Amino acid sequence: MRARWVWLIIAIGLVGFGLAGCIAARLPNVTLDPALAPPAPAPILGPFGQDAPISTRHDWETRRAPLLRQAFATEIYGPYPAHIIPPRLLSRDVISYAPLAGEAQIEQWSVAVGGADRPLHFNMIIVMPAQARGPAPVIVMQNFCGNRAAFRDPPATIAGPLTPVFPGCEGGWETPLVELVFGRHIMVPPYRQILARGYALAMFYAGDVVGDEAESARAGLAQLYGEDAPRAGALAAWAWLYSQAYDVIAADARFDAAHIAVWGHSRNAKAALLAGANDARIAAVIAHQSGRGGASLNRSDAGESIAEIMGAYPWWFPPAYARAAESAVDQDDLIALIAPRPVLLGNSRRDAWADPLGAWRAAESASPVYELYGEGGLVQPDMRRPNLRAGIGFYTRDGLHGVHSQDWDVFLEFLDAHFRAEAPQSGRQPSR
Repeated sequence: MRARWVWLIIAIGLVGFGLAGCIAARLPNVTLDPALAPPAPAPILGPFGQDAPISTRHDWETRRAPLLRQAFATEIYGPYPAHIIPPRLLSRDVISYAPLAGEAQIEQWSVAVGGADRPLHFNMIIVMPAQARGPAPVIVMQNFCGNRAAFRDPPATIAGPLTPVFPGCEGGWETPLVELVFGRHIMVPPYRQILARGYALAMFYAGDVVGDEAESARAGLAQLYGEDAPRAGALAAWAWLYSQAYDVIAADARFDAAHIAVWGHSRNAKAALLAGANDARIAAVIAHQSGRGGASLNRSDAGESIAEIMGAYPWWFPPAYARAAESAVDQDDLIALIAPRPVLLGNSRRDAWADPLGAWRAAESASPVYELYGEGGLVQPDMRRPNLRAGIGFYTRDGLHGVHSQDWDVFLEFLDAHFRAEAPQSGRQPSR
């Protein structure tokens, strides 16, 4: 009987591997030629409506940036929650996890957010180096499947997600197939790799507050926004949660409040970019394969369209996003709002759906704002060789939409380049 199950698992794995190979073979490579990128938006420092052209950092910060943030709240993402009291730490419990014993201290925090009359909460896992010397820099990440799925054989004390998650998130035999298609680290971060570089990791499922499917999204938005819910979108709420996480992490002396980065993949990368644009306390942004509504221009014709997003995920954005291609703002403005703090945009050649060329053009167009601060924006020879020390890093690997070990190699080198200027850099380029 045991042998039969072994052969069944092998057969399922082979079928999954074959399907992944077929998918990869049928997906064309993106031609990484910047000349094929969509047309550049209007000059980012030029006039914006009735606002005159920008020539100084002071003009950008006091005149233009507030106008852009308001435009994004009105025309793209919807507003952040209003009239909200600060987040509250409800509980903090030590988690015992044998595979990382002696290497990490692990805690589970329950964080209350929202108004006193509409309380909500999310569960956040903190993984920190066991032998940290001084306050640790932190990577704050949102996951897709909840915190239990982020561990192999999770302890029973780790809370499960508070709203529905995707099929395949529950673990079991589906997990190897999900990782085969989306990468080894789509659900489970490389803890030892992160800890060895001295970083703490804080992760949570934003769906605990506003779910990532129609019913739980509507319920969460209604509870969080009240009568403003029709103008709201889940992505803005998820971005706001990055800042709520920052508040409680920065209040703990074990962490370096000046070196807290936000990380996101796919839809979570869209939220990470918006969080960085709205919260100047966030020290760096890693947005991996963020696509339309993230780093890629809304006016680009390649990849996933606005209509397709609104049809498949109408809770992500407010109804106004359907007209985003007509808006005066585009995603180059969003990247520019992060300046002068560093941002890394991750891409892959077979992820045409996320439109790497549209993201390249947006990064290029945002660069003049970094130059206002005396920083280099997008300063690299092509789309494949990232300048990880520049204000805007652009990374492209082969393969599909997902998170792999080589991605984390680049993520951590990027953070080292900006958080630890004295750290030696390998100079290694991503594998091709």
